[in-house]
Amino acid sequence: PEKMLEDISSGILFIGVDGIDLDFGFSITNLAEASLNKQMINSAQVVAVLADSSKFGKRGLGKICDINHVQYLITDTEAPKGMIKAIKEKDIQVIQV
Repeated sequence: PEKMLEDISSGILFIGVDGIDLDFGFSITNLAEASLNKQMINSAQVVAVLADSSKFGKRGLGKICDINHVQYLITDTEAPKGMIKAIKEKDIQVIQV
């Protein structure tokens, strides 16, 4: 599947993550899925990460990308205010619902 993604372009990609760490970036526990997500990000014009507040301050086994590789973060209103502020300072649109 990853080889197919080299020749694909998508408008917007929505991905879920298992961890959001300001230093490590976005991550997931499944290494194969992390690799696939990296390829999908490279094929997308806009990337939106979906993560509830329980994912903040955690690291999954496989890194997907740095924080600044996405344009949107969609999360809930319980997300840590300090981390939200730091992410917004990287020019990422944060949508809290």
